Amino acid sequence: MVMAIRYPERYKSAKPFLSLAPARAERREPIMLRLTVILTPKAEGSSEVLLIFFKEFGMKVLNFASLVNGANFAAFVKCATLATIGAFGVSTAMAADWYAKDNLQPGHDPSMIRFEDGYALMSTNNNLQLWTSEDAYTWRDHKSTVSKIPQWAYMYAPKTEGIWAPDIFYMNGEYRVYYCVSEFGVRNSAIGYQSTTSIMPGTTGYGWKDHGHVFHTKQGADSYNAIDADVVRDTEGNYWMAFGSFGLGIQLIKLDAKTGYQASDDKTVYNIARRTSKASGGAEEGPSLIEHGGKYFLFTAWDKCCQQGPNIEQTTYKTAYGRADKVTGPYKDRAGNNMATGGGTILLERYGRYVGPGGGEAFQDLNRVRFVHHYYDLNGDKYNHIHIRDVVFTDDNWVEMGQPFLGRYLSAEVEHGVLTRAASGDLAITRSNTASNGEYLAYVNTAGSKIRLPMNIMQAGNYLLRYRYANGGDAAATHKVTVNGKSQTVTLPPTGSWGTFPEKSVVMVPATLKRGGNFIELEPSPNGNFAELDRIDFLRVIRDTIPANGFDNGIRVRLTDKGEFAIKDGGYALFENVVADSIKSDEVSVQVKNATAGKLSIRDGAKNGTALAECDLSMAKAVANGWSEVSCGTLKVGGIKDFYLTASNLAGEAIVGNITFKSNTPESSSSSVSAESSSGGENITSSSSGTTAIAPRVVRLENTVLPARKGYHDLKGRRFDKQIPYRVMF
Repeated sequence: MVMAIRYPERYKSAKPFLSLAPARAERREPIMLRLTVILTPKAEGSSEVLLIFFKEFGMKVLNFASLVNGANFAAFVKCATLATIGAFGVSTAMAADWYAKDNLQPGHDPSMIRFEDGYALMSTNNNLQLWTSEDAYTWRDHKSTVSKIPQWAYMYAPKTEGIWAPDIFYMNGEYRVYYCVSEFGVRNSAIGYQSTTSIMPGTTGYGWKDHGHVFHTKQGADSYNAIDADVVRDTEGNYWMAFGSFGLGIQLIKLDAKTGYQASDDKTVYNIARRTSKASGGAEEGPSLIEHGGKYFLFTAWDKCCQQGPNIEQTTYKTAYGRADKVTGPYKDRAGNNMATGGGTILLERYGRYVGPGGGEAFQDLNRVRFVHHYYDLNGDKYNHIHIRDVVFTDDNWVEMGQPFLGRYLSAEVEHGVLTRAASGDLAITRSNTASNGEYLAYVNTAGSKIRLPMNIMQAGNYLLRYRYANGGDAAATHKVTVNGKSQTVTLPPTGSWGTFPEKSVVMVPATLKRGGNFIELEPSPNGNFAELDRIDFLRVIRDTIPANGFDNGIRVRLTDKGEFAIKDGGYALFENVVADSIKSDEVSVQVKNATAGKLSIRDGAKNGTALAECDLSMAKAVANGWSEVSCGTLKVGGIKDFYLTASNLAGEAIVGNITFKSNTPESSSSSVSAESSSGGENITSSSSGTTAIAPRVVRLENTVLPARKGYHDLKGRRFDKQIPYRVMF
C-alpha cells in the first residue's frame, strides 16, 4: 500500500524514525514491535500522522503534541489510543502476582469494622476472639477477649454453651460488641454488650468492659428470639438494633447511644421481616442494616444453617435483602414485596464449592460498603470460612453483590459472577492449577448464557479490561462484552490448550468506567469456536491526573465530609493497576491543603516500596482556593504498577487533591473529555500468548467518532459539567 504522509512543519528537518517490525510471536526486535498509523484529515486531502509505538512491555505514544490542534486534541488522542490498544496490547505483566488465592480465614456469623489502621473481625463460639488486619486479607489472631461466658447470661439462658453472633459497632466514642447467648432451638436468649475505647490490642485505651443485659426473650412468652444483634445509625443520628431468628422473624428496637441499652423514649419492638410461607418454616435470622443514599437496606439469612463437615450438603443457607425509606420499615424487595410478609430478593446462595453463603453483615469501609459472611468449602475442609465482598449499588440504589476479596480490588474472578445458564452444563465452575484461585468457567458456549460482574470502581475514566481466557481450538472465538450497557465484540484467538491460563493468555478490552457501581456482562457469541474464562483485571489508563480520592484502600486515610482525601503521618493509599506507559509526562506534582511540612512519596508496589517520586511539602506553592501545589520531581517508570502514596513526618492531617503529570508545553487536559471506545461491530483483538499474528492497521479520523464533552457524575448522581483543578466526585 502506498500512502502519502505530510509531516508537520516542525518535523520536516528531522530525520524520520519509522520502525515497521512485524507483529508476530517471535519478539526479535527488543525496542519497537509495532507501528500504528492514525491519519488526521486535512482540507487539501493529505494527512498528518500520529505515531503510536509499542515497546516489548507497555505502550509509548510519541510525537503527538503538535499533531492535532485545539479542543479535539484530548479527544483524538484518547479515541485513537483506545481504538487501537485492544489490537496492539499493553504489558501483560501484573503490578502484583496475578494468581489469586482464597485465604480461607475461619469464621462463622462474622462481624467486621473499619478503624484507622485497618479492620477488626469477630465471629461465633470462640469467646469473642478478635482478629485484626491492615488489608482485610492477612489476619492476626489476638485470641479471645473474654475468658468465659459472663455470669449474668445464665439468668436468661441457663443452658447456654457459648457466645454467638457478635456485632462490632462504633458509637459514643467507643467500640461496642453486641453479642448473644442462647439455648439452642429455644427462645431462652439474651443480648448484651462489651466495650473498649481502642480496638487494637497494645494501644492506649484497649481493654474490654462488659455492660451486661440489653434485651432478652423467654421460651413460651415470646414469639421471636433475642439473638443475632446488629446496630445501625440512622440519618438523624439515632441508633437502632435489629435481631431475631425464626418465629416472627426480625425485630428492631431503638437504643440509647450513651448507655447502649434500649431507649426510654421508644419501647416499640418493630417487626421488620418475617418468612410467612409454610414451606419456609419461618427460617429467617441474622439481620444486618446499613444506610446508603437515604435508603435503609436490610440483609437477612434464610433457610437451614450450620451443617458442615460430613453434613455440609444439608446446608441451604442464603442471603436475601430489601430496602426501606425509614429505618423502621416497611422493607420491600426489588419486586415490591414486603419483607414483613415474606418478601426478599436473593443476593447469595450456593454456587460451585461455596455452600451456605449467609450469616453476614454489611459495614462501611473508607470509600465503599462491604459485606462479610461465612460459607462452607465443599471441596476443601467442609467447614466455615469468611468472604468479604463489595456491596455494589445500581443507579437506582438497589444492591448487587460483588466479588469476594482475594487481595486485589481491580480484579474479578469470573466464577464469582452472577451466572445465568441458557443450557444445562454451561458456565461450569472447573478446577485448574493454572487458573487464578484455582478455578475458571468452562463451557462458555450457548447464546443466552451470561456472566454478570458487579464492580465498585473508585476512579472514573478509561480502563483496559485484561481478559484472561483459554481457547484450545484452531480458530478464534468471539464474546460480547457489555460495560454499563455499552457492548462490543471481542475476538479471542487460539491459545494452544484448554483449561490452562498462562500469564500472557489475555486480550485487552477498552472500556470507560464510572465512579461507583459498574456492571460488566460477558456472553458467548457462538460461531462454532469457544473460549473458557478465568479472570478480568481492570487497568486504569492514566494520562495526566490521578485524583487522590480515587484510591482503592489504605490506612490512616479517610474521605472528608466533602469527599476530599485526607492522610495522616504514617498513612498510605493504594492505587492499583496503573498503566504507567500511558502517562504523558514524567513531571509529577501534588495538590495539597493544610500541610506545610512533611513528605508525600509515590512508591512502587508496596507501602515500603521504592520511592518513585518524593514531595517536600515545605516547598508547596499556593495556587487557588486554599490549595497549594508541590513539585515531586520526575517519575520514570513503565509497565502496569500499583502506586502507593505514603506520608511521613506530617504534623497533622494533609488534604490531597490531584496527583498530576505535567509537561512543559501547555496542552488540553485529557481529563476534561470522556473517552469512549467505538463498539460499532468492530472486533477488538490482541495477542494472547504470542500465537496469533496481528497486522498493523490504519485508523482514519473521519471514521472515528469523537465523543462529545460529557459531565462528571458522582456516587450520589450529581452532575458536574465544568472541569476544575480539583473537584470531589463522591
